[in-house]
Order: sequence, then structure tokens, then C-alpha cells
Amino acid sequence: MKKKIKIMDVRAEKLWLIEQIASITDERLIKTLKSLLEFASQKPKAAAETDFWDELSEAQKRQIELSIKQLDEGEGIPHEAVMSEFRTKLRKAK
Repeated sequence: MKKKIKIMDVRAEKLWLIEQIASITDERLIKTLKSLLEFASQKPKAAAETDFWDELSEAQKRQIELSIKQLDEGEGIPHEAVMSEFRTKLRKAK
């Protein structure tokens, strides 16, 4: 029974969206929504087909692995320290 209710909720949501989209007169908003829908329909396919790691060169993979090892060994600079230094330099530049 829960599945049937969920299907009806989805249908109601779709109808509401159709009504809202049909009432839009702003051309920029229509183009933005179209772009968003096109992106959303392509994203799952691209993510399922490729993993960014597979697209990296061996040198890039080694550098990332080295960086992770260094961080695990405490050789990194904490984020807050980096941000504090950046904020100080930014204030001086103003």
C-alpha cells in the first residue's frame, strides 16, 4: 500500500511541476530549468561510466597517495591554520 501512495505522490508532484512550468513567462528561467533538467539526466550516466581516479595519470595518482600518506603522518598544515594565514594576508592587502 505504501508504494501505491508514493506513486500517487510522485504523480501529484509531477502535475504540480507541469502546471508551474506552463505558467512561466520568463525566458531566462525557462532556459535555466531546461539546462538543469538536461544536466540532471546526464549526470547519473557519466558518474556510472567513469571514475575520476581512472582518468588520472600515474604521476598524479602517486602524488595524491603521497599527500595522503603525509597527512596521515601528521605532516600537513591544519585547515584552520591555513585559513587564518590567508585571512591575515587578505586583510593586509586591503
